[in-house]
This record gives sequence, structure tokens and C-alpha cells, in this order.
Amino acid sequence: MNQPLNVAPAATDHPVVSTPGTRTHVAPRLLRRRLHDATDYASWAEAAKALDRLSGRERWRQRDISALYDYANLRERVDHLRALRAKGDNQGLVFAIEEGVHGNLGGMGKPILYSKARFGTKQLIEDYVDCVAEALRHIERLPRREMSDAAKLDLFRRASHCYGRSALMFSAGGALVYFHFGVAKALLEQRLLPNVLSGSSAGAITVALLGTHTEAELDALFAAGNLRVGDEWAPNWFERSTGLRRVFDADAFDATFERLIPDLTFREAFERSGRHISISVSPCERHHSPRLLNALTAPHVLIRSAVQASCSVPGLFEPVQLMARDAQGRTVPYLRSRWIDGVFAADLPAKQLARLYGTNHYIVSMINPFLLPTFRDHKLQGTGLQPLARSAKSAARSALKTADVYLGKYLPTSSLGVVNKVAHDLLSQDYVGDISIAPRRRVFSPLRLLSPYTNDEIDELMRVGERQTWPRIEMIRICTQISRTLEEILERVDRGAIEALT
Repeated sequence: MNQPLNVAPAATDHPVVSTPGTRTHVAPRLLRRRLHDATDYASWAEAAKALDRLSGRERWRQRDISALYDYANLRERVDHLRALRAKGDNQGLVFAIEEGVHGNLGGMGKPILYSKARFGTKQLIEDYVDCVAEALRHIERLPRREMSDAAKLDLFRRASHCYGRSALMFSAGGALVYFHFGVAKALLEQRLLPNVLSGSSAGAITVALLGTHTEAELDALFAAGNLRVGDEWAPNWFERSTGLRRVFDADAFDATFERLIPDLTFREAFERSGRHISISVSPCERHHSPRLLNALTAPHVLIRSAVQASCSVPGLFEPVQLMARDAQGRTVPYLRSRWIDGVFAADLPAKQLARLYGTNHYIVSMINPFLLPTFRDHKLQGTGLQPLARSAKSAARSALKTADVYLGKYLPTSSLGVVNKVAHDLLSQDYVGDISIAPRRRVFSPLRLLSPYTNDEIDELMRVGERQTWPRIEMIRICTQISRTLEEILERVDRGAIEALT
């Protein structure tokens, strides 16, 4: 059990630092060790906050003043909301909320503001989101004589539409999928998992699990260690001595999908879990368009077949025919095309999600091995190399688009044309989020991407996913608090309206 951080351990155990007239504190080296060795978020957070106090970062958090954001505007807003509550001016409070609920007021959403302290950001920013969230809940509780249910519903819907909502996008990444599971587990434990989720390939497996199970079922599923993809595996003597690993076969994948993913359509899954899940699939044919499958675009498609298609790596697995339920409930083929790995179409489909679900804030769990070496962490966004990278990507995209025109005209059925189209599709995508979660290790052996993992390896990769999520937990909590509050209120108000009608 971890020792309390404000109590000095025995002198023979750990070094401590102290100053005259103050309490003895644990030394920074010990705190960093506790941070590194934490086995749960509560222990990690305790060590992070202690390090902030010791390093002076807690003082930075408590000071409003900073050149990184418009602190004066934010302070004025917080003081105004508090004054309205103190006076009991409900009409003024409603007017203040109608005036605008802003997600990035004064630049408060900048990632750099969450990189100064190990835990959280400026206290003023936290105070602002707390004030707005409490104001929204207070308005919800107003008696009907002050504000009708219809007026409340209109206010909350407009506020939600203006503010937007968050989405969590899981990238492709083969057997590194266990990192995604660790990310999802960490967010579920803190009740911070967004209701809008997308995934391709390995990410498709993750969102299928999250979208077809209830909260209670997920708690049991993640706790029981039942998330193996493929057959149980332990290396034999030859594999241990050579380092070689066997490759997944299609039968192992099919058995996994049947075990982990219920036989549900996208619409049925939404009715069960309340989560909007989307799965990307790519067409085999050169002139067909990729699809983002979900309860809006393909309500009757079976999720299991969508996952099979999104995981169909060309050259290793056969393209997949999507399946759906017809009006009589029979399982029938969906469309005439066959589909392959979703990474080629929309690994991180932010634009499509924005159009379908009104999302404007994106959390990314990135394990795509081809992009990891150059993927930018949220703390590094805004560096001087970004313009150069954008220019290089734009030039490559233009060259591939020009080549596609000529190949389509003179070599319409050539494999070169298909390869060129795949390259163009990959470069046309944006691989960045407002909050990014990725493994520290950025290069993985190709042998590990399509191979089974041992139990110990699965546990370790899930722990890595959890640990990489913990430093982002407070950023996610703060940046999504207002949108989560609005979603919860709208759900209650809508439920009340339905009950009143019945």
C-alpha cells in the first residue's frame, strides 16, 4: 500500500526533504517513483498533485495571470455567473447562458495549458466549467412558474448545438488493440467515455465491444480479462528461441468476434448501450466510395460483419460481404460490394462524425504503426515544424491526385492505380486530435502486429494504455464537462417529456 504523501518514511527507506518550520515532505525522486509505479488512477493522481506542490506548479495553477489565455475575460465571466447565483437572479442567469456557452473561451482549451502541471490546469479554467455546469443544473431545477419545460428544452438544445460534443476515435493497429482496451478501461472507470465513438480495424473491435454492452457488462468484461483476440497462445521452444511469431488466421478472428460481439445491428446496439458507434470500411473496387457504418447511415447492418470487414487486411484475409437484417428479421447480404480494412478510408473520421453527430472536439487513441513515429502528442501541437509537414503532405497529395487522373484514363484496371488510390486515401486523412493518447514506444516489429499475444503481454499492453491515459484524464474531464452536463440534462428533460405524454 502506498504511504501517505505528507508523511516522511523512515530514514533508512527513502530520502526526504524538509525546511525549518514546515512539514516534512517526500523527496521528488520518491514521488516520481510512485507516479511511475502507480497501479490505479487514484494513486497516480495523488503522486502527481504532490509533485505539483513540491515543484511550484500548484502555484502556477492557482494564479490567474498567464500569457497563454485571456484570463481577464474568463475571470469576468466566472465572477458574473457567481454574482447572479448569489443574488438569486434566475432570469439574469438564463440570459447569461443564452448569451453563449463557449468551449474555448479566451483560448482556455489550448493543449499547452494542460502541459504545465502534472494534474489539471489553471484553477480559473476549472472554476469556469464548474460555474457553467452548475448554472445549467440550476436552470434545470427551476420551477415551472419561472421557466416552462418547453423553454428549458429549447435552451438546452441550443446550448448543446452551439457548444458541440466530444468523440473518441480509435485508430487501426492490428494486435496492438489491447492498448485501446486499456484506454477505454481507464475512461470507463472515471465515467469519461464519450457517447460518440469510431474505429477502424483494431479500433472497430474496440467500439463494437463498447457499443454492444451495457455499463455493467463492460465493467465485468474488462475486469475478467476476457478481451483476448484470437486463440490463447504461449510460445513453443522454437518460437522462444528464434523470436518468430505465428500469424493470426481468419478462423481465430471469426471465433473471437462471435465470442465478444453480440449478434446486433447498429440500431439495436444503440438502443442497448446508448452509444453512437461508427465503423469504417473501405471498398475493394476502385470507383466505389468508403463507408462509415453506424445507426444513422446503416441501421440494419450487423456490427459483427462490419468489424470483420474493417479488419480484413488485403493480402492476408479475404474481402468481406456485409450482412444486415431485412424487414422480416432475416440475415441477408447488404449491398453487392465486398469490403476491406477501414484504415484506407477513414482511420479517424472527424469530418464525418461532425456532420452526423455535431462533434467538434476529438480524443484520439492512436496505435497505427505506420503513423506512430510521426504522430504528434497533444503537448507538442503548435510546434514550428507543423507548416513544413503540412506543405509536404499537400504536395504529395496533389501528386497522387494527378497520377490518379492519368491512371484512371489509361490504366483503369491496373494494380498500380489501386495502389495509388490507397496512398492518396491515406494521405488525404487528418491524423490528429484535440487530445491524443499513444504509446511511448513508437516503433513495433511487423511480426507483432498480426500475431497472438501471451496473457502477460496482453496485461502489459492494457496497462500501458491505462497509464498513457491517466495524464490526460483531467484534460478530458475539464474539456468535456459542459458537454457531458448538457447531454445528461437533455436526457432527463427528454425522458420527462416522454413520461408526461404517456
